Amino acid sequence: MEITKYLQDFAEQVCACGKKHTLTVSRIVVKKGAIAELPEILRELPYKKPFLLADKNTFAAAGKQVCSVLENAKIPYSKYVFPAGEIEPDEKAVGSAVMHFDPTCDLVIAIGSGVINDIGKILANTANLPYFIVGTAPSMDGYASATSSMSMDGLKVSLPSKCADVIIGDIDVLKAAPMHMLKSGLGDMLAKYISIAEWRIAKEITGEYYCERVAELIRTALKRCVDNAEGLLRREEEAVKAVFEGLVIGGVAMAFAGVSRPASGVEHYFSHVWDMRGLEFGSKVDLHGIQCAVGTYIAAGLYEKVLAITPDKEKALAYAKAFDYSAWAEQLRIFLGTAADTMIALEEKEQKYSVAKHQARLQVILEKWDTLCRIIREEIPSQKEIANILEQIDAPKTPAEIGIDCDLLTTFKSTKDIRDKYV
Repeated sequence: MEITKYLQDFAEQVCACGKKHTLTVSRIVVKKGAIAELPEILRELPYKKPFLLADKNTFAAAGKQVCSVLENAKIPYSKYVFPAGEIEPDEKAVGSAVMHFDPTCDLVIAIGSGVINDIGKILANTANLPYFIVGTAPSMDGYASATSSMSMDGLKVSLPSKCADVIIGDIDVLKAAPMHMLKSGLGDMLAKYISIAEWRIAKEITGEYYCERVAELIRTALKRCVDNAEGLLRREEEAVKAVFEGLVIGGVAMAFAGVSRPASGVEHYFSHVWDMRGLEFGSKVDLHGIQCAVGTYIAAGLYEKVLAITPDKEKALAYAKAFDYSAWAEQLRIFLGTAADTMIALEEKEQKYSVAKHQARLQVILEKWDTLCRIIREEIPSQKEIANILEQIDAPKTPAEIGIDCDLLTTFKSTKDIRDKYV
């Protein structure tokens, strides 16, 4: 079934979770030659003059083709192409896009993937204009989300932005993307094993909202990606399409749920911690999806350790009472630099280290231990199975393979401080 209708049909059904699922993306075109349909879509909606946003690489990959298609259709446009090779998704990049924006335009069209998409969504939101994204790589799941993953004051944050009205994935462009970006897309999809498990776990422990239909939407998309994983190395159209559509569905699922739970969990926070260290200390980082793949491999191993635990209430309470937050805050400052200040300020408001809160959570965990273990077994493959999938596409599994050499235990312990989300 064509993906737009598939998601529209999902949204139209009454859901047992009690939430009205709204599809904010009006059209998703994923096919060979999809860029050629852009003039027809513009006339139909109608928009008169788009503002194109790209970087040097994405302009070469698809921007020139977009310009040619618009020129042949006699549709005027303005554009800004970031001159730098590597762009950080931060205040400077957003400011540059805003300063180069042409206010006579009635639409923003970003041409790119992760960073360009995040900046484009903020630009469209700031200008209060509709937003299209022409994807250049199936590398991350932000195409259909209404948030932008940005670096602000040195901290990785998700900012409210503009969800795409139209998503265009031209298979001819997508399958020609750098292989590392194709692997990144599958890595971001593998993260969904952890995210769905943690969403269910959070429902049991904290009473958080959960929707089984949205979870199943993700599971179905994930299975299709894994089933076609081997074809990704050969740039097979079905494999590339499965990953791109899966990533789009991931973004839509977050919009359906109103939270990031369907698509990200602790594996994403590993990536965020490494990104924060990269900003602060200039240490090596990789593509978000690649880091999520490594985070998924690590998380699968951690959950295997959880399954081997025999819960000990007195030991847990004694640890919580003896825990020295001041010492931990200082360790955070050493490990993350200035980003730690924002996390520490967040804790002053959230108080998640409260012994009373810990005791209440612990009681629920003890009462529901068998249920929690069952969820882990149902949702998360073994670490060996994750390794097999990554080996199929010759993707890395460990931080060392992507040049990240910081202490893994401290990285893991830091993930809980990023925001008030049970992981």
